[in-house]
Amino acid sequence: MQKRTVDRPVFRWAAIAGDAAAALAALALARAIRLRLPLPFTESLLPARNFGLTARAIVLVLAVQFLALMIFGLYGPRARVVGSLSRLLLPAQAVQLLAFATFFYFFPRRAVPRSVLVIYLVIDGVLLYAERASLRRLAIAGARGRVLIVGNREDGEVLADAIRRHPWTGIDIAEVVATGEAGSPLAAPEDLARMIDRTASDHVLFAPEAASFRDRAIEHLALTGRTSLWVLPSPYETLIGRLRFRPLGELPLLEVRTAPPQGVGAAVKRAADVLAAALGLVLLSPVLAGAALAVWGLSGRPVFFAQERVGRNRRVFRLLKLRTMRAGAEDETGAVLASPHDPRVTRIGRWLRSTRIDEIPQLVNVLRGEMSLVGPRPERPEFVERFEREIPGYALRLTVRPGLTGFAQISGEYDTSAQIKLRYDLAYVNNWSLAMDAVILARTLPVVLSRRGF
Repeated sequence: MQKRTVDRPVFRWAAIAGDAAAALAALALARAIRLRLPLPFTESLLPARNFGLTARAIVLVLAVQFLALMIFGLYGPRARVVGSLSRLLLPAQAVQLLAFATFFYFFPRRAVPRSVLVIYLVIDGVLLYAERASLRRLAIAGARGRVLIVGNREDGEVLADAIRRHPWTGIDIAEVVATGEAGSPLAAPEDLARMIDRTASDHVLFAPEAASFRDRAIEHLALTGRTSLWVLPSPYETLIGRLRFRPLGELPLLEVRTAPPQGVGAAVKRAADVLAAALGLVLLSPVLAGAALAVWGLSGRPVFFAQERVGRNRRVFRLLKLRTMRAGAEDETGAVLASPHDPRVTRIGRWLRSTRIDEIPQLVNVLRGEMSLVGPRPERPEFVERFEREIPGYALRLTVRPGLTGFAQISGEYDTSAQIKLRYDLAYVNNWSLAMDAVILARTLPVVLSRRGF
């Protein structure tokens, strides 16, 4: 019998209602405090006639709170992550403060007194945390779903690991079962149906390598309606984002085509890159100077670090960063992929990485034309050669300039596998537009502020 996981739309609407209640309660408490308690830095108690709970004040605080929480993904599935509530709520409250300050700068006739707003933000933050923590416990207490992964053993374990590292999805691994191997228990769709019953699975996830078995199994299982069926696309299936039919005789073929920036779109993208990079270097120069001094004082020289990366059309360039690892970190090991808790990273380097300040020098790479603001992250030549051998379609990501941020960076985690990141990179290559770049840049901000790993 199929179990039910916590319904995400129900969770979202419950969160919206709870957030609104928290905001209204915080506003009423803040008003009551100012009316009755003398506070530091205030001249006297607030006269009741100076501020009432008007419709204008209520709409303002509800709208600002909703937008701030939405920016940081607190109405999406990540809202149920166990360890991220404070990491998301604190910057969300900072955005609320900035929004109120901006609003009152342009509209001096305040809907809410400033002293009330300060108290409101503190109380609102506390109530939001309590409300969201309670909702999270209710969500986690609900029944979890189970997924049966079908594919070759190696790729099946990659998918299983990706699901295990994200418990907020509400999905547990029932089993990873291989196809195409000697002694495989899956010879026919009926075998898969029996395995679904044995493992009490709610979902079946087919890896790309199980395509031949998948097609027969989907036809059989879809008729029974016993489970939901998920398919991870292959890198080439990811490219079919813009469908184009190409008749060949009597055959209705689908043409796979990529859509990297070209023509006017490419010129506008490059102009935006140059303008934003130049402006960014000017505005962030004090931050960069302070970070450079911190590296020098706490970790010694060199302060900056240049490393070969592969760019568009396989051109190798020197990527610039503030040094975050100890000097000579790879003298003995050679090229090694960094990990989330890499022991080679210095104490100041770990902070610079979590805040992305170490990436600021790459704006110089953008000015040089070696990188763009948005695109697949550039990789080292040693790893490009390896990934091209191991991952079909990897070379296609080299058709565009690499970026400071990308679709994979706002969608995955620091240690998301290269196989999974490639799907996002190819989806970007094939569906690129200036609007898509703008969305990725906007979604990068909450990722950086919440210090979620690239």
